[in-house]
Amino acid sequence: ILNLGARFDSFKSKVTPGQAITATTSVTLSRTDDIFNYQAGLIFKPSTNTSVYASYATAATPPNALLGEGQEQNGLGTTNTPAAITLLNSLKVEKTKSMELGAKADLLGGGLSLTAAIFETKTDNARATGPTGLQEFIGKKRVRGAELGFTGNITDELSVTGGYSYLDAEITDGGFTVLTAAAVPGQAAKTVQVASVNNGRQFPQTAKHTFTFWTNYQATSKFAIGGGAFYTSRQFGGYQDNRSATQNSAGVVTVNGPTKVIARTIPGYWRFDARLAYSFTDRIDLSVNIQNITDKTYFNQVYTSHYASIAPARSAFATLSFKY
Repeated sequence: ILNLGARFDSFKSKVTPGQAITATTSVTLSRTDDIFNYQAGLIFKPSTNTSVYASYATAATPPNALLGEGQEQNGLGTTNTPAAITLLNSLKVEKTKSMELGAKADLLGGGLSLTAAIFETKTDNARATGPTGLQEFIGKKRVRGAELGFTGNITDELSVTGGYSYLDAEITDGGFTVLTAAAVPGQAAKTVQVASVNNGRQFPQTAKHTFTFWTNYQATSKFAIGGGAFYTSRQFGGYQDNRSATQNSAGVVTVNGPTKVIARTIPGYWRFDARLAYSFTDRIDLSVNIQNITDKTYFNQVYTSHYASIAPARSAFATLSFKY
């Protein structure tokens, strides 16, 4: 089976109310991109209950201000120099290419489904610091990963679902870091551009390992109970570079270090949830969900600047459903 698809995107990006050049003059920055994206997929069925597929797709994402999303270093610049305005006026669209190879099998007469996939995603025009110290659309990142999943019924009353994913998310080009060598007798201060310390490191806010498992038991025709476990491994928020630059009396600049790279991280965590459900009639259902039943304190989001978010404590909520 061959699947083909195409999509036409027209993005208009605009910085408003504009960038101030002087106290009385400002400029509005905008850009329009017309982009053709496509996808192709091939499915092969070796048997009636198994299938293998391959797919390739492209996508585009317009630039955006990322303030408040833990990616402040990748937000649109706000300085008012002509160079900054020129870069902002580019407003390049982030482009992504994705490849995936996977398989699916239905076992036990269709009662159990297994899935597996490997994939790679490459992104160009990601925001990164340029050689001038300003934000430019020159960055590159790459994600390689694998996923395993299962869902099915162990018995008529007991069902399970879950999966595991591995993500090797790497910053392949994080731009530059601008270092300043202090002035020495006979020499003024100098700046030097070096490759970003982020290059080759794990992409922020992306866990390498995640695991989910959920089971549901239909105790009676009206009452059901369920529970699950969720795991997320360590996540990085960003990296602090302690390199420095010095110069001698001849004006030769030397880059020192790094002696170490300081990574802002949050540890991995497990979370356990539960659910109770009761059907009063064919039309009225009540369910009670409890999240983080162990009341564990953990961080679920880390930011590139200097802080992390604490996940919600133990919480419960009830849902009453009516069908008509």
